[in-house]
Amino acid sequence: MVLHDHEDEDDIYVRFNDGDYLIVAVKPKAPVGLDIDDDDEDLKFQLPQSTCQWKKKLYSFLRNRMKLPDIVLMAIFSLGLKAWALIILWFTLAPIAHKLDLGPLYILGTGFCLIFLNLGRRQPGDVSAYSIFNEDFRELPGTLNADAIDRDIRTGQF
Repeated sequence: MVLHDHEDEDDIYVRFNDGDYLIVAVKPKAPVGLDIDDDDEDLKFQLPQSTCQWKKKLYSFLRNRMKLPDIVLMAIFSLGLKAWALIILWFTLAPIAHKLDLGPLYILGTGFCLIFLNLGRRQPGDVSAYSIFNEDFRELPGTLNADAIDRDIRTGQF
């Protein structure tokens, strides 16, 4: 029996009995420096081997049947389920905001939410580049401010 590799089909499972054997043929790669157009497979977006079956089928459908470019496939499969839920929620609420004449506020609110959610967290002991956010308004070493310039001028170092 010959097993052919098709991306859009289910995995094939074979049961071996005692005395059965398996012969594997691997398609060789072209030598380095030889320009072959089919070698672009390494540059295309590919799902990891451990990806679940429904994602493989969706990927195969979008790539082979819908002919989506690799950059779109990369964007689709790099986002997690939580991110997709938020995107769908945003597009669901957008027409409601538009009907209530709150479209611009909805867009601005989304922008502020994105900014504040991506600010990150400082580890204990880390200092901010802005002294106003640090304990005792402590500045980073080497910060140039008016007090430092005044001190340098008065001591003759400037």
